[in-house]
Amino acid sequence: MEENLDGKLLCLLLLLSAPLFSQVFVPIDKDTHEFIEDVNYTLYNNEKLVFTGATLNDAATKLPSDKVFDSISFSRVDYETLGFAKSSIDSVIYLSKKVIYLDELVVSSGTEKHIVLGETNRFVNSQSRPVNKELNWGILLVNTFQENLQLDKMIFHTAQVKHKTAYKINFSEVRETTPSIGHQFIDPGKLYYSSDILYISPKDKSRVEVVLPADLSLPPNKPVLVWIQVIEYYDKEGQVFDPVEKERTKIKFQLSNRSDLYSKTYNISTKQTSSNLININVMINYDFATAFFKKPHKSILVTPAILLYASKKK
Repeated sequence: MEENLDGKLLCLLLLLSAPLFSQVFVPIDKDTHEFIEDVNYTLYNNEKLVFTGATLNDAATKLPSDKVFDSISFSRVDYETLGFAKSSIDSVIYLSKKVIYLDELVVSSGTEKHIVLGETNRFVNSQSRPVNKELNWGILLVNTFQENLQLDKMIFHTAQVKHKTAYKINFSEVRETTPSIGHQFIDPGKLYYSSDILYISPKDKSRVEVVLPADLSLPPNKPVLVWIQVIEYYDKEGQVFDPVEKERTKIKFQLSNRSDLYSKTYNISTKQTSSNLININVMINYDFATAFFKKPHKSILVTPAILLYASKKK
């Protein structure tokens, strides 16, 4: 992933400077930053309706220049209605989805029931990534329930294990920044949990299940960045060595409907890795929304195939 924002900023120059000449905007989801189609807008003058219209689905929407108005509202059935003064119209309109309360997701295994944190979608093996000794990427998982969850086990899927690998599972406390121009970062803090050293070998199954300590719980609204850390690799003789990049242990990635993947980026020009962890899917959604006025293809949005199985604390 190239961390060169010059091209993106250049692509957005006309859009972002458009309000200087005419009022043009793009509707974007406040949380995911993806393009929203078929948004209705209404123009008012002195609290009287003067015009109604719908946003374009293949370009930025330009408000009619022949209409005199002092305020505007935006609406769609699954989003909160938003309104503000004409002078406050920006080139990007952020809309918030209406809160929908769903039954908790429970997966049953015999008599045992679990709440699953994470997604279970189709694997995209071409998107698999090697695990590293440093924190280069991870998945952000949050307890959205209003009570503590007992963390029972973690399951992840490997795409490649060519050499016996010593690793750890880490949960880091984090602070998320507010998304801005398609950028949302996290600042990893102290470790909330770190496992003992574990091992996987080439003969092991690709589905790896790790039982978590009985006293490990996750408070309500607590976000943790889950990441896997390589400790050492061993050759056939059991000696520690450093394999070449293409032979390192890889984790499967899967299609994603959310924005849980945080990763450092790599600049092809400078050959440097960024120091910050950025929300990759938010960045992709914003780029497509503001440059191409559409949502990216589903195959582009991925996340690690990592799940936490939890239960409500008794």
